[in-house]
Amino acid sequence: MFYESIRPGRVASDHVVTDLRVIQYCPIGVILYKLNYSDPFNELPRRPNKIDKEDIFNFPKLHQHPKKISFYKWNDLQSLKSIMPYDCYCFYDALPHMDESVRKAKKKSKNEDQKNTV
Repeated sequence: MFYESIRPGRVASDHVVTDLRVIQYCPIGVILYKLNYSDPFNELPRRPNKIDKEDIFNFPKLHQHPKKISFYKWNDLQSLKSIMPYDCYCFYDALPHMDESVRKAKKKSKNEDQKNTV
């Protein structure tokens, strides 16, 4: 179930979201609300839209490949293996990481640029 809005009214003179005091979400997909703490619960006057559950959890991939962690972070994680069970080692060994540190790569490219300008 999907609600367009949780506003308890429909027209300009009706109540707005900031007037709500209590919101209760039921497992069957109904939203109940109270405008005052002493009032009984009312069902939200908007009809929920039925949507396909597959559409909710069908997200596009953000990256084509897993992002690589820095070389220093990978080394720090490798040092933690001494206090972990042996079963976890393969997970930490298989983490995608950069082959060298970012600092060294920048320094290397800077040195090469300096050599090319001389």
